Amino acid sequence: MEHAYIEEHAVAERYICNTLPEKERAEFEQHLVDCQECMDRLLLAGMFHSHVVSKLQGIESEAPRPQGLVLRLKPRQLVSLGIASALVLIGVLVLLWLFLRFAGR
Repeated sequence: MEHAYIEEHAVAERYICNTLPEKERAEFEQHLVDCQECMDRLLLAGMFHSHVVSKLQGIESEAPRPQGLVLRLKPRQLVSLGIASALVLIGVLVLLWLFLRFAGR
């Protein structure tokens, strides 16, 4: 499946709406495996479709929220969190070692 055909025939949009014939759907899915441009087009069409459907239903659309703290952190924040956690763990282990060493005296 060629990009010109996909664009000319609104294949990504029709894929989202589940109105593609089975053969065309299979060809588009095969194309998606290797094409980041079409995957991006599909994601954009999905977001647009979701927004339009929610507006037509009178429901305010809300962006999906990431679940949990870790998904909202940036990579450098994750590294900092990991280092801080390691330092706290080391501190607890040192305190435990000191307690066990001097508790017997």
